[in-house]
Amino acid sequence: MSDIEIPESFQDRPYAARHFRHIARWARQSAPFYRNFLAGGGVPPLLTREILQAHNDALLDGRPVTGKTSGATSVPVRVHWGAPRSRLDLKDNLAYAGWYGGVLEHVKIVALSAHEKKDNSFEVASPVTEQLAFLHERIHRHGAKSLISYPTNLVQLAVHLQQSGQTVPELERLVCMSELFEPSQEACIAAVFPNARIAATYSCTETGMIAGRCPHNPDNYHIMAHKLGVEFLNAGGRPCKEGEVGQIVITDYFNRAMPFIRYAIGDLAAPVHCDCGKIDLPALTRLLGKQRGLLRHPDGHYVFSTELSPHIRDSVEVRQYQVIQERPARFLLRVIARDGADAAAFESRMRELFAAHFGAGTEMAFDWCTEIPRLPGGKYMEFVGLKDPA
Repeated sequence: MSDIEIPESFQDRPYAARHFRHIARWARQSAPFYRNFLAGGGVPPLLTREILQAHNDALLDGRPVTGKTSGATSVPVRVHWGAPRSRLDLKDNLAYAGWYGGVLEHVKIVALSAHEKKDNSFEVASPVTEQLAFLHERIHRHGAKSLISYPTNLVQLAVHLQQSGQTVPELERLVCMSELFEPSQEACIAAVFPNARIAATYSCTETGMIAGRCPHNPDNYHIMAHKLGVEFLNAGGRPCKEGEVGQIVITDYFNRAMPFIRYAIGDLAAPVHCDCGKIDLPALTRLLGKQRGLLRHPDGHYVFSTELSPHIRDSVEVRQYQVIQERPARFLLRVIARDGADAAAFESRMRELFAAHFGAGTEMAFDWCTEIPRLPGGKYMEFVGLKDPA
């Protein structure tokens, strides 16, 4: 049987090369799925989401499900972690809190269907007024100094506070989780939480915390490279140059209960050297989130949601929105309006915006609604592209 080769991304990184070889050899010898998947030796092929879904039972190998993805538009991925792997992820989260000064008394506003209910947690689907009442109660009675939630929910809280002329100066930290945190969201959030530093984690159910936002250079996220091998691959499958956006491919060095080897998670980002000089870990930047959130031009190239989102989010008519690409030249734009919104003016601007990015023949439909639901795991998708995976 041919030996397993090291991916090009790790060939000049001794730690990564050593741990990659160990987990890949172990998986081929011990895990039923990988006995076949890695039988040919050479550089292991990418484990795509579609392959994982098709062979999820074989990868679990009879072990209980300890977590599963939200399954946005398809079948959720079911995952098993053993206790040692769970402790490793907890250690990383505590270490990340240390980058910002340590663990604080906190409030967590998340989807309780996907997170453990505790005294300091609250359901994100609750009305904004109820969320804020719970937050203030935890601040004044329990000394809460930190709020953990999804970026889109923090924006909704911020908009409500701003409209009512309120701020929350007591909080010292905000932690954005699960969703992509965009720079355009920061000013809105910071305006009503004036004393809070904004941290953000990049993670997934399958491998846990992947990277954390640098407190010294917030454009960058430092990678948990002691437990994960992270590759950035361009369209040709070669390692990206610094600053070049490519697909993220992850190898978990320590999950031997359910190995993830060269897992193409479906996210996009660019490798970067962070010059903070404080955190000795590799970094990524230009984190663009799921490929499923990319929109596709009729000629086939991708249009990043970040090219459109500021124009929609900053519209005076909009409180919340979601863009769904139904066909290459047809979009549905769901909108929750602010009071007194001029729908005709907004729709006219959006037709011009989308025509500029997708062509003069682009069709637009609008759904002015009162609610846009979150996914079962609590995430909120502002953009839904064609042929979305789970």
